[in-house]
Amino acid sequence: LAQASFERNSDLSIGCLGPLFLHLHPFAMPWVWKGAPKGFGKGWGYGKGWGKGYGGGGKSKPQAVPDDFVADPAKVYEGTVTTYYKFQGYGFITPDTPGTVPGDKVFVFWKSIKTEDRYPSLAKDTKVQFNLAVVEKQGVKTVQAENVCAPGGGMIAVQDESDQKKSFVGGQSLRYTGKLKFFLPKQGFGYIKIDPGYQYEVEGVPEEIRVEAAEMNCGGGNPAYAADVQVEFGIWVTTRGAFKAYNVTLPGGKTLPAMESLPTTGVQGMPATA
Repeated sequence: LAQASFERNSDLSIGCLGPLFLHLHPFAMPWVWKGAPKGFGKGWGYGKGWGKGYGGGGKSKPQAVPDDFVADPAKVYEGTVTTYYKFQGYGFITPDTPGTVPGDKVFVFWKSIKTEDRYPSLAKDTKVQFNLAVVEKQGVKTVQAENVCAPGGGMIAVQDESDQKKSFVGGQSLRYTGKLKFFLPKQGFGYIKIDPGYQYEVEGVPEEIRVEAAEMNCGGGNPAYAADVQVEFGIWVTTRGAFKAYNVTLPGGKTLPAMESLPTTGVQGMPATA
């Protein structure tokens, strides 16, 4: 396993390695968290940002189906993902057989995706298998996809292809530790303060790095609000040279709590469910 080397401004003893006399290079902080704005905490929680309308906006009415439309929940359909809004958590599938649903377009919500990826998502033009369910949303009778998986019943897997395009600091398997200062589900990002003492193979790694929702590893779920949580993670570099957190987990590689799986007793730094 790759191991990160350490450096500190003062003497540091690790096991029998003896004191290390290394110096951190100064760098500019691109952004500093100065606390939540007034009124924060009301409406920013872990269950309000999803499921109203198509994604987080909630302003578009769902596609209505005729009153006599009936879907067999046991029947398996196949189709192609035509659109998926990753950070809004929804998209659309076009069934292979025209006339399967009115408009030949089926809504799919992230909770219906069967995946072992860190973050539930679908890629455009991907072939999928699914069931249909008639539901009511915003007073409209509509149809949506359920049990969305790969043809034949396999799990959806899109993250590996994305990971192959990333450039990592120290390699993909190297893990760093730090504190997740906050993560805002509705905004889809947070910031991590890296524990002091790391020596990097590249210059410019800041003390605090941004983490996007897609890198919050909830075992296929959507991440909940969190603050002051100890985590471990990798670091990757965007094509524009920005350093961001990769595959963020709890210490030991344990997955972070997802919105729908928070225990009623609460987790350190995370609100208990009502």
